[in-house]
Amino acid sequence: MIRRVLVLLTFLALALTSAAPAGASVAAPDGTGAERAAGLPSKATWLRDVDRSLSGSRGFLRRRAAAAKPGERLAVVLDIDNTSIASHYAWPRPVKRTRAFARRAAALGMTVHFATGRTRAQLEGVPEVLREAGYRYRGICVRRSPSEPLQASKLRCRKALERRGFTIVASVGNRLTDLQGGHTGRRFKLPDYGGRLS
Repeated sequence: MIRRVLVLLTFLALALTSAAPAGASVAAPDGTGAERAAGLPSKATWLRDVDRSLSGSRGFLRRRAAAAKPGERLAVVLDIDNTSIASHYAWPRPVKRTRAFARRAAALGMTVHFATGRTRAQLEGVPEVLREAGYRYRGICVRRSPSEPLQASKLRCRKALERRGFTIVASVGNRLTDLQGGHTGRRFKLPDYGGRLS
């Protein structure tokens, strides 16, 4: 009888220690509860996807720099949020693979420029964040107003660079609107998971 009681008590103790508290959400291995609710993967999965998206970029930059014409001013254009800075997963930390891309471009004599969907009012503190994250860049082109379509804003920024005499050799962004409309050079599309990662 005593033995049966001990077995029952052991079973109850195991059940209580393994149960989650009432109302608690249990995260899947791939992503936090909040990320799963938003349909987003874990940070580790996102970083692997970023690495795949920029695969071959170093070699491309090297070849493009070697093919530059005398006096040609080569430039790369980067988006900021969730492209250069891990805005969702680790603000204000850099996306290291994108930073490596920017540093490689600069080492090859290219200039680095940002085109962001933020308006000037939304840009407060961002230049400091970029510098602290290790980016060295020529300028940031912003959205004129919240009513300016994102694609039109990014295209306007790229065209403005070309008018200033730059040749855009590559553009990096995580949304299609970062890369549509031409004047991009080679496009490196980072993950946005069907628009769920802004």
